[in-house]
Amino acid sequence: MAPIVDGLEREFEGQLKIIRLDADVPANERIQLSYGMRGHPTFLILDEAGEVSAQFIGQQTAVTLREAMTAVQPTTSN
Repeated sequence: MAPIVDGLEREFEGQLKIIRLDADVPANERIQLSYGMRGHPTFLILDEAGEVSAQFIGQQTAVTLREAMTAVQPTTSN
């Protein structure tokens, strides 16, 4: 999954923030529990208000994640 996430990070740089959490790090347990994350990998897409817009558990394609990320991408008006 790292190559897909790496590519999406580059693609959305400056537009969206991607945060990676290592499920094996005890300090991350609280955030995992707060979002009900049980499977690994888990992808949460949050909107601008911090609300979960989409959640995916297990391996995902770049297309699936890109579509969910694009759906919450802030719009810019000219």
